[in-house]
Amino acid sequence: MEALLASIGACKGIVAKSFAQLHRINLKNIRIEMKGEIDPDGYMGKNKRVKIGLSRISTHYFIQADNTKEEIQTFINFIEHTCPLSDTIKNAPIFHTFVEIE
Repeated sequence: MEALLASIGACKGIVAKSFAQLHRINLKNIRIEMKGEIDPDGYMGKNKRVKIGLSRISTHYFIQADNTKEEIQTFINFIEHTCPLSDTIKNAPIFHTFVEIE
């Protein structure tokens, strides 16, 4: 779970760095903290009604930029909409599983 959360945070950071100049954000520094909520009773099989994976993912941005609060919020909205990893989780892909016995 930690690797997944770190990957999402890294993806959002890459989007921020890649698009800041295009959005006229004078980004001096950005730090992104990710948190996930999980009930271990789900994946441990103790409670069948509990979700097995994360039930909530939260992002906390710490930004230093010479922009207005509104400009920064618009940019954050762009990041949240553009991050490919977040999109993959929000709009789950079709999974295929293949097994070969050798």
